[in-house]
Amino acid sequence: MKTTKALWAVAAFAATTFAFATLADAQPVAPKPAAPAAGVKPVAATGKAPGAIILFLDRGTVLRASAVGTDMYKQVEALAKKMETDFAPENKKLQADVQALQNQAAVLSPEVRQQKVKELEGRRQAFQKKVQDRQAAIQAGLANSRTQVEKALGPILEKIMLERSANLLLDRGLVVLGATDLDVTTTVIQRLNVALPKVTVTPVAPKAAAAPKPGAAPKPPGG
Repeated sequence: MKTTKALWAVAAFAATTFAFATLADAQPVAPKPAAPAAGVKPVAATGKAPGAIILFLDRGTVLRASAVGTDMYKQVEALAKKMETDFAPENKKLQADVQALQNQAAVLSPEVRQQKVKELEGRRQAFQKKVQDRQAAIQAGLANSRTQVEKALGPILEKIMLERSANLLLDRGLVVLGATDLDVTTTVIQRLNVALPKVTVTPVAPKAAAAPKPGAAPKPPGG
């Protein structure tokens, strides 16, 4: 039995899971169709599709350089360190008890040794469950914060596209070569800093499984 630094995986999560990929799952924003200007024939009448007017955005940079993204990363890192501090005494005690059992194993009867091993294994599993629950709570809190950032970004991106008369926004990673004036990353960061400079990452405890009511009969399979 070992209680290793793997239990502190949330610290790595703070540095990698966030990974500045908060917006990686976001789909390109399509602008709302604008009403045709006076004298302009609709596409159906001309039979010609409008030419593509493209902008691109480095979403990773938005999270690394924006005030809200930088602060979210710091909050998650602080939460991970606090978790490690909170659980360190229990972790240390568990390791000490494991070491003590190893030192005493030779003089203990098989029955006593087996009982102590079972007890330590139960404590180890309970401790690991607490760590995993705290880790999940931090991840859930971060997910909620990401949602707030994405909501704030939507109107910003739509407005920029309308201002630039663009009809397509691509992630910078999909662009091999493009004029620098098509990159709206800096503008997005500036506007996001004003619209949403900070979001609080609040851990969300996982919901406990609902316990059956006393006297309630279990539901039959498939019922």
